[in-house]
Amino acid sequence: MKELRQINGKQYELTFEDQFEGTSLDPEKWALAPEWRRQDVGGYWNDSMTEIKDGNLILWAKLDEDGTPISGAIRSKGIFEQAFGYFECRLKWHKTTGFWGAFWMMCGEVTKVDGSAESGVEIDIIESGERARGGVNHALHWDGYSDQHKQLACYVTEPNQYDGNWHTYALEWTQEAYIFYIDGVQTWQTDRCGICHKPGYLKLTTEFGKWAAPIVPEELPDCICVDYVKVYRTIEGETV
Repeated sequence: MKELRQINGKQYELTFEDQFEGTSLDPEKWALAPEWRRQDVGGYWNDSMTEIKDGNLILWAKLDEDGTPISGAIRSKGIFEQAFGYFECRLKWHKTTGFWGAFWMMCGEVTKVDGSAESGVEIDIIESGERARGGVNHALHWDGYSDQHKQLACYVTEPNQYDGNWHTYALEWTQEAYIFYIDGVQTWQTDRCGICHKPGYLKLTTEFGKWAAPIVPEELPDCICVDYVKVYRTIEGETV
């Protein structure tokens, strides 16, 4: 029987779960992200920067032998995708600056330019690019990534996210809004960009970039640790 959960008066059932047991990534849930160049400081995703250990997913970030920033990334593209529902992870953040971690989704046709996120949206459920300033952020991106690109974001400083403890981050994606949570408390709600109705896949990543403040080489390598990821969908017609 699937796990059930009550969220805002609605009954949800579990559709995806990973507790990151064992010693390797579960290929029925995830794949390593392509080793693409990322952002504006010459960094790359690198397969060697992803580790499963002691019941956690560990996404590393470091400078390789020639000083190139490399970091870890996984995604569920082509394996698990879902539109609407409740998407949650529990994680522990990195200590240094110069890179950030993220739990996010790519939904529909994000690069389609039509003035609305209805056809596609990048949903950043949580990002730690504001580590140097003590905050985290939620964000939405649509209409591609060039001149027509649009975005909305919410910067959150409370509670302290960098205290070395585990924190939960979640998105409730409904027909009416995107609703974001930190440790079970709602932190942002918006419908201003339009609600995407197309499925999205999950991503857990680390990457370097100027947004995350200067790299501190002597404090690397560093990492984020993910305890679990869970996804739920509503049971139609059931309220509590």
